[in-house]
Amino acid sequence: MLPPDEPEDVETDAAEPVKGGNVKEKASQEEIYRVMRADIEAGSYPASSRLPSVRTLAKRFSASPNTISKVVSRLMESGLCTARRGVGLFVRSLPNRKLTLLVGSTSAEVKDDFYGYIERRLVERCQADGIEIERYHITPGDPAYGPDVDRIRRPGRVILCIGLAHEPHLKQLADLRRPMLVVGTSPCRCNASSVVPHSFRSGYLAARHLIRKGCRRIAFIGRVREVRGVTLPEAESMKELAGVHCAFMEETLPMHGELVFNDIAQVPARAGALKEPPDAVIMPDIEGVAAIQALKALGGKCERVVIGDERVLDWVKRPTAVITRRDDLVDLAASELHRLLDEQRNSHRAYVIDGEIVESQG
Repeated sequence: MLPPDEPEDVETDAAEPVKGGNVKEKASQEEIYRVMRADIEAGSYPASSRLPSVRTLAKRFSASPNTISKVVSRLMESGLCTARRGVGLFVRSLPNRKLTLLVGSTSAEVKDDFYGYIERRLVERCQADGIEIERYHITPGDPAYGPDVDRIRRPGRVILCIGLAHEPHLKQLADLRRPMLVVGTSPCRCNASSVVPHSFRSGYLAARHLIRKGCRRIAFIGRVREVRGVTLPEAESMKELAGVHCAFMEETLPMHGELVFNDIAQVPARAGALKEPPDAVIMPDIEGVAAIQALKALGGKCERVVIGDERVLDWVKRPTAVITRRDDLVDLAASELHRLLDEQRNSHRAYVIDGEIVESQG
């Protein structure tokens, strides 16, 4: 409930035009909100100062008191001002352009991997725009799935999560009552914007490619991550496998449970017990000894499709791959971050980056 209007003579400059030009007659709610927000952020109304009364603002903007009340409600929802019963509305002392960043990594430095690239590019853009960033990574005293929420004493205007997927943890972060953007997964237990690769489609494209090539026994290798010795399955792998299932159902082909490996490290031990080797494999973008051993254990000559980002295209022996363009994800994430910073509303949006299949070089 809004506080009662203050006397109209509280503000002597109530009829002054809005900074940057005169206000249109009967300005819209959105226009008034943006002007008021800009005034607060520019310091025209300093922290802890009292805002003009609803009737005073109604005169200033040639708007109805009902419209001004809705604008004030939005300002309160955004955390820009607070109501003191019987006294009035006051500007809150909140960080102007501060971002709280949480990453699913134990490293204080940005890693040279997919999420590390996303983090680096987003931080570069934010710093160029004058946005302050407070970063939290997983420390020995934190849970394995992400930085402890209790460490965040003064959250920024927006919370950005990169590489976090534990739903209860994301729900705790959402309880900080800040707009939130989650990069890499789409949470279902809290309201948050999200930007994710369309991994279901990636698995589908990979399986359809192999089926068209005549493959019928297709192995699937998932991906996991290790945090302080705790092995956690990647949620995206399950979505990719669901895409594979969908492609098989279209062809009325059976999926063989013995050909599904949760982790590439399982392959050499389990492949020896297979009665019949696979004729193809769908796997994450892993190079090195582990990949060589896995492919050798599966027969060495099976068709292969890799699911990853466009770095696969730089491999010397490039396999067929379903790739996600990292900069597409960065662009969407940066755009959504600025929307949340500028609008400060609880509305959330979900964005998906589609993968594309790229045939082998030879």
